[in-house]
Amino acid sequence: MSEVLSEACGLRFGYRDDERILNGIDFEVRRGDVRIIAGESGKGKSTILRLLSGLERPHPDELGSVAGQVFLFGEDIWEIPHVRLQDLRKRTGYVFQNNALISNMTVEDNIAMPLRYHTDLTDEKISQRVRRWIEMLLLAGHEDKRPAHLSLGMQKRAAVARAMAMEPEVLFLDEPTAGLDAKNNDIMLSLIGNLRALSNVAIVMVTHDLGSAKSLGGRIALLVDGTLRRPRSMEELLKSSDLRDRELVRENNNSGSRFDDESGFPS
Repeated sequence: MSEVLSEACGLRFGYRDDERILNGIDFEVRRGDVRIIAGESGKGKSTILRLLSGLERPHPDELGSVAGQVFLFGEDIWEIPHVRLQDLRKRTGYVFQNNALISNMTVEDNIAMPLRYHTDLTDEKISQRVRRWIEMLLLAGHEDKRPAHLSLGMQKRAAVARAMAMEPEVLFLDEPTAGLDAKNNDIMLSLIGNLRALSNVAIVMVTHDLGSAKSLGGRIALLVDGTLRRPRSMEELLKSSDLRDRELVRENNNSGSRFDDESGFPS
């Protein structure tokens, strides 16, 4: 069985002064996995992603609202020193919902930034690696532009390129296709699929477009009432005896496809 890269065990979480939003999350990501997290808006999907990646961990003042454990590459991220967590996070990539590109940097410099800060690579090696991701994410000819001069699709692809620059073992993506038209949606999903095929990077993606799960061959974990249900294929969800499963699948299908209840495939 492949190595577990990120794992939540009995995770309960709430921000100070807010009610608990996660009520017992059990979830694991293994090498090569594709996991899709879907559910109602504003119910904690992005919070799960930040916790699984180690991007967020509770402040001591918040610990009364937290229970369970989160492991990154086998280490409990709430117990290890901050510097150790930073080392582990270098083995991950994260694409933010708003892309989080640095506005006064070019595409090339945005992609190169983590390499300059977190590696000892020479300038030549950095340039070679950046060029590779520029070409792979279809950004050639736009590397000298700043984010404001890019289309939304290019901004999102630049964010993916930056996240992949460190050659991560697991890539976390928060709504990478949100706001894209059908053409750019398909381009993005195709490119993410290529990344997985070429690097065997594990993918954990929050999305409202469950057509992406079929495109990427992923399994879907639905967030319902603060808990993540067991990851299942689209076909399994559409044949589920639980009406809530089927309703959430339909609510989270932004791809424009109609799904047949018997087969689970677009009709």
